[in-house]
Amino acid sequence: MKIAFPLIDQKELAIDFAHSNYIGIFDDEKNKTDLLPIAGVEKNIGIEAFFDAMTSAGLNSVISPYYSFLALRVFKENNIETYKAMGTDLQDNIDHFKANSLKSFELYKSVTVSSCTKECSSCGPVCTEV
Repeated sequence: MKIAFPLIDQKELAIDFAHSNYIGIFDDEKNKTDLLPIAGVEKNIGIEAFFDAMTSAGLNSVISPYYSFLALRVFKENNIETYKAMGTDLQDNIDHFKANSLKSFELYKSVTVSSCTKECSSCGPVCTEV
């Protein structure tokens, strides 16, 4: 099984796929995450071809703190399960996925915006859950 993540770098999730520098593809059989630069995906194969390639390569889940309505729609149309990340640490989210403790991302959350995706007080005295 392969799972995709929006990543800022090798270890930290971006808020969503539109704000990521990489797409991390975790392969549970190899227990390894490969990084695909976003610029390379858009330039070399195009985003539509990327989804087709990932679906045929076994991608069946994505984990992100947030999904735009459009991204959520594309994932759902391609039968890719969408999960809400718990924090922004990549390995923590992989562990939560393996433990089956992540929740599915709910549609209504894609039309509401919050100011913070981290489970800490780094964004101010009150941290709003996404």
